[in-house]
Amino acid sequence: MKRSLPDQERARREEADTRSSRPHVREILPTALLERVKEEARVAAWFAALGELLTEGDRGDATAYATALGLGPLRVVQAHDWPEAERVLKAPDWSLAWWDREEALRQRLLSEAEARYPERELWTALTELTTEVGEIVHGKAATAASRMGSAARASIHVAAGAAAQAAYQLVLARLAEDVASPFESKFRLFAAGRWPLGVVGSTLVLF
Repeated sequence: MKRSLPDQERARREEADTRSSRPHVREILPTALLERVKEEARVAAWFAALGELLTEGDRGDATAYATALGLGPLRVVQAHDWPEAERVLKAPDWSLAWWDREEALRQRLLSEAEARYPERELWTALTELTTEVGEIVHGKAATAASRMGSAARASIHVAAGAAAQAAYQLVLARLAEDVASPFESKFRLFAAGRWPLGVVGSTLVLF
């Protein structure tokens, strides 16, 4: 028997209500992607280039990073040793806007990942990755500090934390398939042996 228009409309509404009441089916966490990031972290030249002259590749990645964050044109400059890097981190005109933009992007990417993948599996994977990377980079930072000398012990922990955070941010960008993310160019700087210290005034400082 052919349904009347009101019956058809009621059936469509009931079907829509049923669909909206079903639990959201989340995607399977891409473990291959996570393993690739771990492998990139294992082979990265963490802190190996500290104190060396900046390359064109370093400057290019730094510019791409600042541009992707929407920070405008910044002059890329270098900290040459650990005491200078420590002074940069304590500079009165160290940019909170830079920090805030990174954090806003991180939170957005994390929210997208939490909506897309099973939350427990996601957080377990992120914790495992940051733990593994943290162990790698702390040793690398300590080695670099020993090689160059004059580093405060607290600075080694700060450097390692920044590196582990870069790997964590990279995973979030990759999960979101954001190939133009500033976290891609930021990670490349770390992987090349640099440490982006942040924005001070109109400069982006690399160590």
